[in-house]
Amino acid sequence: MSEPLKVGLIGTGSISRQHLPGYQLRPDEVQLSAVCDLREDAARAFAAEAGVNEVYTDARAMLEQSDVDAVDICTIHDTHAELAIAAAQAGKHVLLEKPMAISLDECRAILEATDQAGVTFMVAQHLRHVPSYMALRQCVRAGELGRIWAARCDTFLTAALDDGRQPIAPRSGWWGFDGKRGGGGVVTMLSVHHLDLMRYFVGEVARVDARAWRGHPSFTNEAEDRAVATLEFSNGAIGHLTASFSSRAPWSFQIMLMGEHGAAWTPPPDNPSPLMAHRAPAVIASVERDGPDGFQGAQSFQPLETDTFNLPSADPYINEIQHFARCCADGGEPISSGRDNIETMKIVFGVYESARSGTPVELSQL
Repeated sequence: MSEPLKVGLIGTGSISRQHLPGYQLRPDEVQLSAVCDLREDAARAFAAEAGVNEVYTDARAMLEQSDVDAVDICTIHDTHAELAIAAAQAGKHVLLEKPMAISLDECRAILEATDQAGVTFMVAQHLRHVPSYMALRQCVRAGELGRIWAARCDTFLTAALDDGRQPIAPRSGWWGFDGKRGGGGVVTMLSVHHLDLMRYFVGEVARVDARAWRGHPSFTNEAEDRAVATLEFSNGAIGHLTASFSSRAPWSFQIMLMGEHGAAWTPPPDNPSPLMAHRAPAVIASVERDGPDGFQGAQSFQPLETDTFNLPSADPYINEIQHFARCCADGGEPISSGRDNIETMKIVFGVYESARSGTPVELSQL
């Protein structure tokens, strides 16, 4: 029996808590072996919870001293490139939280380093591992919806709403509202998930026309609190993004696809937490699924079957980590490899360039 993939976690912030169950489900395949955080108390607390003995406060020391096979980078956005490149140069496989980096130059530098090192590089776009989204992509690929002509995503979270009763209110000066540290604002922090998901369903984007609102008092260094964008896909479909951290609007992480023979969307769950709303199961209606009475409006939307995928869990974070481990073991290409994900990052930075210039941006020119 082969040895499990040994992983070192870098960064013990909130997202790392979502990753932890992925290392606990099948420790014979992938296990957390080392933990690193600049804050020693945070690193030790996480390691104790995870049952890990190796604790570091310096990522480079972990890369030099630990015998881990891979790293899971869950740090602030402006550290992604430096850490991913250092890991690749140390011969470690890399699982990197979104977004890949804070500029396209940094994204390309990571790709170059991981390619040269011959290591597996995967960006943690966990929505690609939601079972119903995998099933929806299969339906789209099989032609059940016909030609997709429109797609839409809404990403609303009231993190910057000026209302003391809001359950989500980051502390003053939070790095996620700092354009230099985050690489932008709501688009790079939140919408990158659903922009990637639209690519996963519909295909590549050729052109972006966008507007972003900056100057909100909670945001610094040109980070936007709101943005809208129109996306022109290479296959002729039109997409639309609406994103906000500051609007008085319900939490929403919806996506909708419109095809010539059907539609699909992600209806918000009842009383959702942001986490569960973020991965609300998709439903579908199509000519193929119509009953004897034909289309019955909202009543025709049906859940998607996911039993055929043989996934380890309904939790996309667990599925994501198990997928990464398999790719490291067999050399397969991750479904959100760096080479794939740079196309998502072109959309993100295309939104920013279009908003800055006031003109549409051809992504092939970025």
